[in-house]
Amino acid sequence: MISTLPTRRGIGFKPTASWAGAAALTLGFLFGSSAALAAAPPANTVIGNQASATYSDSAGTTQLATSNLVQTTVQQVGSFTLDSVNQVTTTIVNTKVGAAGSIVYAPHTLTNTGNGTDTFTLTVDADADKFSKVEVYADANGDGVPDGTTPLCTAAAAGVCSVPAQSVAGNNGVFRFVVAYTIPGTASGAGAFETATITATPGTTALYTAPNTSAADKDQVTLTTDAAFNVTKSIGIPSVAGPGNGAWPTATSGGPRSTAACATTWSAGLASSATCQYTVYTLTFNNTGGAPGRFAMSDALPSGMTYVAGSAVWSSAPGTALGDGVGGDPAGIDFQVSGNTLNTVVAALGQNVTQTVSFVVLVNSNAAIGTSTTTNVAKFEPANVPLTITAAAIGTPSSSTNPSAYTVVASYSIAVGTNPSTAATAVDTTPGTPNGTAADLTTRPSVVAGGSVKFAQSVFNAGTGTDTVNLTVAAGTFPAGTTFVLFAADGVTPLLDTTGDGVPDTGPIAAGGSVNIVVQANVPSATAVGAGPFAATVTGRSAGDATKIDATLDRVTIVVGSLVDLTNTAAGTGTGSVAGGDLGPGPSPLPTTTNATAAGTGTVFALFVKNNDSVNNTYNLAASQSTSFPGTLPTGWTVKFVASGGTCASAAITSVAVNAGAQGDVAACVTPPATQSPVTAQKVYFQVQSTAVASTGVIVSDTKTDAVTVTAALVSSATLTPNNSGQLAPGGTVVYPHTLTNTGNQSCGAYTLTATVPAADASLGWTTAIYLDVNGDGQIDAGDTLVTGPQAGPLAVGASQKLLVRVFAPGGASAGATDTTTVTATFSGPASCGAPSATDISTVITGQIRVLKTQAADVACDGTADGAFAAAPLSLKPGQCIVYKVVATNEGTSPVTNIAINDAVPAYTSLSAAQPTAATQCTSTGVSGTALVYAQTASAVSCGSASNSVAPSGTATLTFAVKINQ
Repeated sequence: MISTLPTRRGIGFKPTASWAGAAALTLGFLFGSSAALAAAPPANTVIGNQASATYSDSAGTTQLATSNLVQTTVQQVGSFTLDSVNQVTTTIVNTKVGAAGSIVYAPHTLTNTGNGTDTFTLTVDADADKFSKVEVYADANGDGVPDGTTPLCTAAAAGVCSVPAQSVAGNNGVFRFVVAYTIPGTASGAGAFETATITATPGTTALYTAPNTSAADKDQVTLTTDAAFNVTKSIGIPSVAGPGNGAWPTATSGGPRSTAACATTWSAGLASSATCQYTVYTLTFNNTGGAPGRFAMSDALPSGMTYVAGSAVWSSAPGTALGDGVGGDPAGIDFQVSGNTLNTVVAALGQNVTQTVSFVVLVNSNAAIGTSTTTNVAKFEPANVPLTITAAAIGTPSSSTNPSAYTVVASYSIAVGTNPSTAATAVDTTPGTPNGTAADLTTRPSVVAGGSVKFAQSVFNAGTGTDTVNLTVAAGTFPAGTTFVLFAADGVTPLLDTTGDGVPDTGPIAAGGSVNIVVQANVPSATAVGAGPFAATVTGRSAGDATKIDATLDRVTIVVGSLVDLTNTAAGTGTGSVAGGDLGPGPSPLPTTTNATAAGTGTVFALFVKNNDSVNNTYNLAASQSTSFPGTLPTGWTVKFVASGGTCASAAITSVAVNAGAQGDVAACVTPPATQSPVTAQKVYFQVQSTAVASTGVIVSDTKTDAVTVTAALVSSATLTPNNSGQLAPGGTVVYPHTLTNTGNQSCGAYTLTATVPAADASLGWTTAIYLDVNGDGQIDAGDTLVTGPQAGPLAVGASQKLLVRVFAPGGASAGATDTTTVTATFSGPASCGAPSATDISTVITGQIRVLKTQAADVACDGTADGAFAAAPLSLKPGQCIVYKVVATNEGTSPVTNIAINDAVPAYTSLSAAQPTAATQCTSTGVSGTALVYAQTASAVSCGSASNSVAPSGTATLTFAVKINQ
């Protein structure tokens, strides 16, 4: 079907190349290759995909038609590890030594490596039941000791300690815990005393594949009458003073990595900064044995960290730096550093004595995001070591501490510039304000009135982690009525919203990578060539850090003149392009009129339409939150046009007829959603656009600026979105999807749905029908319900109802004729949520391409669809495949030429290694001229040719497969 998004309406321009699809393949083209990240998507991620087709109509004008949106929801798959194992083993992960009557602690970590949250149960079972008690404690900070005194479970000698189910987030979420083993006071002797088996079992077993349906490993406890040592490693400010009695740097367990060359030698005042990141580790060791002993431990720091020389302090000598080499240590300790390894030997650690060694590390600039290069365990000997063991000859200690993790978080930085450019040359000096330099300014020559102009842009991820960049276009000084469309690098595949925040975006970009996009400006037919220049600002905003923005400037030479004037009063105020004036071509930079209202309550603006032309005309009415038309309003906001003097309860109108030289007046009810927080002067742009050409032979329009100040929130509100536009042939139909949503905080009651065409269009034979889209596939099918009367409701808070509006054009409709259908949901009764409405603009053309996209699962990824193709949503797992089929059909009465179907590989997927057979990838019926051919890059596919003709009812079909990342 034709695109349902107003900004994707086909607006003609004279092509510079006959096969737009060829651009998709050179797309590395002029635009280079995408650096989108191939990362496994989290469970319930929705993969959306939309195709497009370009063609030339019978007048030789290039048109763009977009398909319906098909969606696949990513299923949850399970996997996990217990410490280092992912199945049942007898691996000993902790070896602990203790004396009779003591408690030893063994740390463990359960990691959910699946793509969704699940619960896990844990059991600890002593193999020979020799312990007097076994307990499990949470260890959220991972320091190897219990977080508190309340255990998660307790078991006596012969019992099993069972931990209640713990919820653990997917994508490497962790649950850390320690097992406390109590050795009976009656235990005697020395040597191996007891082992225990720790078992983890996931809650949703159906998600897991054997042998990863449970995992187990062991702890071993050795009994001694001699010294018994234990060590834990943690991040935090030590309780003793730093070297020279100085203050320690702030100790955090997570943050950014360093970005510059930083000091690696201790000095007073050493602290983290914007470019240098430090933290402090403490190794805590104690003797719970039956005698003093000689203690040895070694800490080989991970690759993401560097020891700060001269920063180590022993708790028995507070404020005194340990010597990193031979000698220089306080009496009783031998401390030496070799490279990034810290070795410690304490000559005599007494019974029930606890000591610490603390030191500072630098988080290196090459530390990986996450914990993979900033997590390690220290090694130690749990028993007394001989005099031959020194810091210089420590050997390989046999026991390990808990893993202590510093989490490196990504820093975010983006840049948007012209193509080609670099992140360094495109970045704004003042964020959000284009530099105007060659790398931050894209200039195109003047555009044909009613045509389009494209700007090639590059979007860079200059941060340290994967990021997605939201993209918006501010119309700036472009003519009122100019619309902007965001495409992928091929210039024909619409950019989608992959993050679910309602804003088109680039999809994930790897750190240091970039993607290329195309911004298309569609200038209204009322535009007259000759003056300018005009500029628009394209702004990117990091999804990872919304404060990071960057912009680039797009410029073209053009001028607008208008034979219609839209004002707030009969006389008008000032000059439409200056301050808050509204006389003459607008919109003004400041609102002419600002009304205040409570959230959920409409406010009415008076509007006057002056026909300065010598011929009578009728003007369509529209509203937007920007100067882009067709456009959208702020989320949840609605605008209803009513007759002059009307209220928000009055009947809606969509146009006003004004005789030559006369002035007509109407009113506009603007209603913010009930959930709208207070806002000052939210701009609302009103536009009138002639339904027929003016005396100059072009469509004319005018736009003005008003504003609404929201003072307080109410509770009942609903929205009907979006506003749509499409094309259809005489006697043909077009289907528009809408979503009715309860945006308030109270249930909405019964409602009536209407789809109304202007009276003049109705007399010509334009008709409509409304269906409930039961299966949500965006197509009218057998399961959908024709609306014949009121809907009972209620519509719950946050709930939505999908609708389909079919518009039928009379067989005698002439090319270029337009119809504006107003779709309204009118709520009634005490639970009224108003009467939200939307508009569908339909244009008659004689050569019409309708694009339908369907999909089918390919679980085995063999390139063959597992079942019938449909537009209905799918649900698949990472590693499984989707086969897409895109059919472009000429539903017009005249041939079209130069057809090309273009599609892009959606976010979280890549092209499958096994594609459908070559004979099915690009097929056609009723196509003459150069045969259509299939081609692909890593990120785009197409089916088209340099010169072809598609007869009425002729088709082109593109079929390809993608694999969900895993």
